[in-house]
Amino acid sequence: MELSREAQHALVQRYARLRARLQDEIGKPPVVLPNGDFFPDTFAGDQKSLTRLVRRMQQHAGLSDIPLTTQLVGEESAEKGGSCSSGACGTGTRMPGQNDTPRIVDQGDSWLLNVSTEEAAHPVVLTANLARALASIFIAETRDEGEAIDEPVDVTVDLAAVQLGFGVLLLSGSYIYSKSCGGPSVGKVTAMGPTELGFALGLFLATGGHSFKPALRELEVTQKDALNQAKEIIDSNKTLLTTLTEAPDRLAEGEFKLEEPTPWLLRALGAGKKKKQRTLDEMSMDEMEAMLSVSAPAQKAKSTKKRSDKDDELGALVAEALREVHSDAE
Repeated sequence: MELSREAQHALVQRYARLRARLQDEIGKPPVVLPNGDFFPDTFAGDQKSLTRLVRRMQQHAGLSDIPLTTQLVGEESAEKGGSCSSGACGTGTRMPGQNDTPRIVDQGDSWLLNVSTEEAAHPVVLTANLARALASIFIAETRDEGEAIDEPVDVTVDLAAVQLGFGVLLLSGSYIYSKSCGGPSVGKVTAMGPTELGFALGLFLATGGHSFKPALRELEVTQKDALNQAKEIIDSNKTLLTTLTEAPDRLAEGEFKLEEPTPWLLRALGAGKKKKQRTLDEMSMDEMEAMLSVSAPAQKAKSTKKRSDKDDELGALVAEALREVHSDAE
């Protein structure tokens, strides 16, 4: 599913507004990936493992200075009704299977983070929900008294989690495919879907100067497609990206224009939007020959041997063929 132009514009604006507000507090977090490099500890699903996991996520996001206690609560999902087997029914503000227990509690001088045993059994659900919970706490910690938070707040939480470096974890949690006795189903633990989160993650990667490849390696097919779509849009809007990186406040009011995506080959050839729309008959001989010379693979010079008669003959045939094509077009 492609992201509409209106949705792209709205996401860039919201992302810019949040970046302008939080960038001094956030700094330059890494792209947190769901692998052993970022999560080397064994997770046993118990209180000790959960505490260690949350502390590690705080470290990755630069939030270690926030006093936080983590609590594992609830019964196993098999003993609870009304929730999906993957745990992907949770919204992040309330715990799946524990609707009377809030996700986070402000205790004045510290925070309490509640996690259910049900979600602790599902790595994607758990890490995405923890990322959103930490983003919620971060927003509250950095919010000025009386300051308004962009509605819907759940979307702002998603965007804040992305800017804290948790974008890959959230994108994974935005489309969770599972099978059960009732048949296949798709759930999510994020406010935004994979298309929107893929675009937000793409903005984070590009503004931070991160490679897309490590993130793409960790994603499933649907999420990978969403991030690839985002990359094509972002690569076609370099000027906008520079402004988002250096002066996000200039985009916060929405006074900007997104260019249409240009295929990577035309970008590699230095062709802009106008050249993309031109046909062969609209190009001059010089332009066609220049394009062929740029796109042709470089040949390694193995010797200084002069061109043979056959080389000259072949070159003449190619030039003649190009002239005939151009003549026919005219």
